[in-house]
Amino acid sequence: MFRSLLRMRLLNPLRVRGLLFYLPQFVRVFYRLMQDPRVSLVAKAVPFLGLLLLFTPPALELDLIPIVGELDWVLVLLMSCKLFIWLCPAEVVREHVANVARGR
Repeated sequence: MFRSLLRMRLLNPLRVRGLLFYLPQFVRVFYRLMQDPRVSLVAKAVPFLGLLLLFTPPALELDLIPIVGELDWVLVLLMSCKLFIWLCPAEVVREHVANVARGR
């Protein structure tokens, strides 16, 4: 990952544009999964625990470093969202993704 970051593969303008383009749909799927009773409470707690982690003293100390401070926020939020989606039942995720794609 570090090598591809250095080669600017992860920060390619097309990838950033694609991420920004699909961000509203991801937010809708995320919200629907949080509201769905078929998703376990453990999975629903993961994003909140990720936010809680950002307010611990070691994480707050990193905020004083110019680039690292923002990078840890992004990484923790990204990893907690990915873990949340991974912990949700696959058929429920597919159902909500399909509904959002259809515009329901």
